[in-house]
Amino acid sequence: MTQGRSLAVALVVLSAGYLVAAFQISEPAGQYATIGPRAFPIAIGIGLLACAVWVGLTSSARRDLSSIDWRVVAMSALAFLVYLVLLEPVGYLLTTVVFIATESRLLGSRAWVRDLIVSVIMTASVYTVFTLLLGIRLPVGLIG
Repeated sequence: MTQGRSLAVALVVLSAGYLVAAFQISEPAGQYATIGPRAFPIAIGIGLLACAVWVGLTSSARRDLSSIDWRVVAMSALAFLVYLVLLEPVGYLLTTVVFIATESRLLGSRAWVRDLIVSVIMTASVYTVFTLLLGIRLPVGLIG
């Protein structure tokens, strides 16, 4: 089995395990909401499983792992960890705008004005959906 196929099999197993766990999330009795607490985990699990199958189907077309710039991968992982640490004290809006703009830069974009505009629009859109439509409070932090 090739390296790509082995990765795909491992991802399918992990995704299936996540999906099984997502279906185990209990729904409160007498709930009248159409979207319960397990809806998003199930959607994420289905997405993970679809991505794992895609990796398996396209593994022969994969490029060599040695051509990956691991410095960018490490810096991206570090940026995500900093994002997680700062999310609660600084707040969702400011932290997410900076995170998206930083990730865009790390992934090769040099149009910082466009990246900043897109990050503000994406952050505001997600914030609006979560707070107004779903009634989920995101960390407010400094804006408080």
